[in-house]
Amino acid sequence: NSGGQITAGIVTTTNLVIGTALTTSSNKVGLGTGTPRTLLDVQGVLRTTAIAENVDSGLAVTGSAPNRKVILDLAQSSVFELDVDTIVDVFELRNPPTDGGTFTLKITQNSTGGFAVDVDSFKDLNLTTPIPVYWPGGVVPTVTTTANRTDIYSFKFFNGSAITTAGLYGVVGGQNFS
Repeated sequence: NSGGQITAGIVTTTNLVIGTALTTSSNKVGLGTGTPRTLLDVQGVLRTTAIAENVDSGLAVTGSAPNRKVILDLAQSSVFELDVDTIVDVFELRNPPTDGGTFTLKITQNSTGGFAVDVDSFKDLNLTTPIPVYWPGGVVPTVTTTANRTDIYSFKFFNGSAITTAGLYGVVGGQNFS
């Protein structure tokens, strides 16, 4: 209306722009941005009382030596649980956001234990190119192989569009949890 106010019960539209506060375009929602770059794009400070994270606990080891792999799909989750019942040679990292991001990996040995997991071996889609992993002091951690024990590792990256050259920065969240 002439006062700049619209009251609507239901709106069906392809694109919706409400000042600079809210934009929808191509099934994406932007808050504080006129051009949303992902499903939900918040430009500015986000304040929340709680965040629930999707935990992908359906990981499986596939392939054979030397490419016994676990797929980590960052379009599906950023928190992963792996129950180890065989050796893991490599992690295949899929869909890293083009900007930076983080993900966390919880590794638990089964009731037998004794399975090596290479947390320093990451490759891109289809295992075509290695992704370097940088650790504090250059020391690669050894995953706990004791039965029913858990290790937690987190990884940070600053350039998902060039992850095979920019790499991952790994930190140990804790080892040998029982």
